[in-house]
Amino acid sequence: MEQNNTWPPSQQTCTGFHTGKKELLFAALAVLWALLLCNCVYAGGFHLGFGICAIGLILCSAGYLWSVGFRPTLYSGGLLICSLLIAAGFGWSCDGPVKLIMLCFMALSVNLGLCLMAGQNRRDPGKAGSVWDAPQTFFQLGFGKLPESCKGLTDAIRSDGAGRKGSAILLGLGLAVPVLAVVLPLLTGADAAFEGLISRLPKLEVEEILFTLFFGVCLGAVLYTQGVALKYAPAPRTEERKQKGISAITVNTMLGCLCGVYLLYLMSQLAYFVGGFSGLLPAGYSLAEYARRGFFEMAALCGVNLTVMVLSLALVKKTEKAPRSTRLLCLMIGLVTLFLVCTASAKMFMYIGSYGMSRLRLLTQIIMLFLGMTTLVVSVWLFVPKLAYMKVVILGAMVIGLTTMWMDVDTQVARHNVNAYLSGQLETVDVAYLAGLSDGALLQLEALAEKAPEESVSRQARQALRCRRKVDDLRGWNYFNGAAQKWK
Repeated sequence: MEQNNTWPPSQQTCTGFHTGKKELLFAALAVLWALLLCNCVYAGGFHLGFGICAIGLILCSAGYLWSVGFRPTLYSGGLLICSLLIAAGFGWSCDGPVKLIMLCFMALSVNLGLCLMAGQNRRDPGKAGSVWDAPQTFFQLGFGKLPESCKGLTDAIRSDGAGRKGSAILLGLGLAVPVLAVVLPLLTGADAAFEGLISRLPKLEVEEILFTLFFGVCLGAVLYTQGVALKYAPAPRTEERKQKGISAITVNTMLGCLCGVYLLYLMSQLAYFVGGFSGLLPAGYSLAEYARRGFFEMAALCGVNLTVMVLSLALVKKTEKAPRSTRLLCLMIGLVTLFLVCTASAKMFMYIGSYGMSRLRLLTQIIMLFLGMTTLVVSVWLFVPKLAYMKVVILGAMVIGLTTMWMDVDTQVARHNVNAYLSGQLETVDVAYLAGLSDGALLQLEALAEKAPEESVSRQARQALRCRRKVDDLRGWNYFNGAAQKWK
């Protein structure tokens, strides 16, 4: 288990967490970055501004823990690096659904990474249950310890020293707001140059100010509380649930029946599956039906198979490791799963080669890759029980997600279809479909507008480029939108 040997003695008192200069600085930076992040989300969505502020918040929390003596291990450090790369990707990618998934990945990686860095994990980080340490870190320490952190800040402000100086600065900033509200309009009316400078700044509406203040202060307070709670809360004991287990005969009988059904199924459908590798279609199937059916079979069976493998090993009665017969039967199920992944992936490549690429077709291939990776890791874990399989699965999922985010799905879809059309591999290209993609397709539409052999296709591409929204606010900017500004 991953624990930090430099755990400091508990300094928590009944009046709240101790608050010194480091805590005051951390609180100020956390609230500042949270205010900026909420403002960027309100004005520009999850783009460049959000990514920069998310990086600031991650570095702020990790930097505070570093300053008080905690050091990340290889695994927790890798999780924090992944969270930074995900945050940076929000200024690059413009794929909304992928960004939503990666936002969840970022929340998981940063909370789990900080939890492991501070030694606050309740479960072995190499096992599946470790993922629950991430939400517990955020909710139990972030929200659950708010009274202690607020009490500590209040005591610091009332005492002599840095707390009182900090409160005096905050009071001065508060008093400056109404004064500036009067001075700025007078200055803009007195000088045209200053008026031009102010006009270039984003205009703040009342709703934007209220949204920024409310959610920014709340988020900053929770993140600050989480950081100080990771420092001061006592290290929890690792949860080890003892289970009596189910008889190996019962588990093996169930696994044996399942393996027998899979063998019969594979034998009856051998030509159907192997056709995916040879490029031949079984009788009575169209290419579209063949590819789609293969994928959905794979997805359902992989989910069932992985669940059966993990539950069988978790529930079977054992001493140090599961019986060899149980592990061999689980291995057979894993090999069947890998075979299904490979055949379904091969059939999808056939489909893409004939009809072009789409978001759904590319994303299914990515899902196949993840399922195959997870099945392979679990299959190895069957005979190497000391393997920290959950670390491999989480880091592998992060790498796959980061690759998906940074390659930008819509960019790859548009690039493949445009290049296939220009090279003659595809007879036509669906310009309307490409125009309906996100900004990631803009550069490929630009190439189509300049190089399309048919004037009608070139004209449609130019029209699609001109209809794109121009982004002037850096908070809502992304790379692909900014790279095609000449058409707007």
